[in-house]
Amino acid sequence: MQYKRLSNKKFTKQRHQKEIQLEKLPNLKGFFLGKNTFRWPLLDTLFINDCPQLMTFTSGESKTPKLNYITTWFGKYGLDDFHGKINEYTQTTFPASSSYVTDSMTFSFHNLIEIDTQTAYAVETLIPSNMLLQLQKLEKICLSSCSKLKEVFEVVSLDESGFNESQTTVVKIPNLKQVKLNRVDDLKYLWKSNRSMVLLEFPNLTTVSIEHCASLEYVFTCSMVGRLVQLQDLHIRGCGKIEVIVKEQEESEAKMTMLSRLKSLKLINLESFKGFCLGKENFSLPLLDSLQIQECPAITVFTNGYLSTPELKVIDTSFGLYYVKPHLNSFIKTKQVEGYEF
Repeated sequence: MQYKRLSNKKFTKQRHQKEIQLEKLPNLKGFFLGKNTFRWPLLDTLFINDCPQLMTFTSGESKTPKLNYITTWFGKYGLDDFHGKINEYTQTTFPASSSYVTDSMTFSFHNLIEIDTQTAYAVETLIPSNMLLQLQKLEKICLSSCSKLKEVFEVVSLDESGFNESQTTVVKIPNLKQVKLNRVDDLKYLWKSNRSMVLLEFPNLTTVSIEHCASLEYVFTCSMVGRLVQLQDLHIRGCGKIEVIVKEQEESEAKMTMLSRLKSLKLINLESFKGFCLGKENFSLPLLDSLQIQECPAITVFTNGYLSTPELKVIDTSFGLYYVKPHLNSFIKTKQVEGYEF
C-alpha cells in the first residue's frame, strides 16, 4: 500500500485488490469514512449483501476503472453513468443491499442491468408500477424459488406512477433480452394490465423460459404477445395449471398476430395445457422450425383460429418425431382420433 499527499489528503492505491465481498454486516456504514482518496486499478468484482446501513463506499474519492457493475442480492447494477466512481453510485442506490422496496425506502432501478435472485421471498410484486419507467437498462430477469411472488411487473394506472389514466400509455423496457423463471410457485402473471390502459413493450426480448411455476395459468395475453417482435425461444415446462400460452381477450375480434422471429417452442409436462391460444385470433409463425409438445395430455388443438407455420416440418411429441402434414392443427386432431396422447 502506498501513500502520497494530494491537497492535504492521503492517496491510497490498492494495487492488487480484485474482489471485495461485504455481506451480513448490519452496522457497516462505509468501507472507509476518512478523507483518503482511493484508487483500485484491478478491482472488477464488488458484492454487497445484507448491509442495511451502507450509505457510501468511501468518504473521499474512490476510483475503480475496471469495475463495470456492483452485485447485490437483487442483481447487478451498472456503473456506466458513474465512470468508475462507486461513491456516487452507492449514494444514489443504497440502502439497497438487504431490503426490498418499501414505502419508507428510497430505492433506484435506474442502473439495474440484471435481476438474478433467489431471495425475493417476502414480496408479491417484483417490480412495482412506479418503478417501470426506470427500467431502461434492464437486460435480464432470472428468478428462482421466490415462493410468495405473484407477478413480475405490476402495471396499474396511478398518478404517482407517472401514467395518464385517460389514455393508453406504452412503457418500453428497451434492453430486456431474457426472462428465466424457475420454481416460482405462487406466480400468477408475468405482467397484468388490470384494464389500466398501460401496455408494456419489450422490443428486444428474445428468450422466455418458465419452469415449475405451479400457479401460472397463462403466459401472455394477445395484446402482449403481438409486441414481442424479437422473441425467438419460448420454453415452458412443468407448470401444472397452464391451460393456454396466449390468453384471448374479452370481446376481441379475429385478427392476425405475428410472432415473426419465433424459431423454437417447447411445451413439456403441462398437464392442463389445452392449446397455444383458444380464442378467435389468427397466428403467423413464419420462422418456427422447432416444436416440441410432450406430456401435454389435455391438448385439443394448437389454435382455434387460422395458423401459419411454413417452416415447420417436424414435431417432437411424446410418441415420437412426426412430419406435420398438412397442417399442425389437423395433425393434432388426427393423432387424437388415432388414440395418441400428447
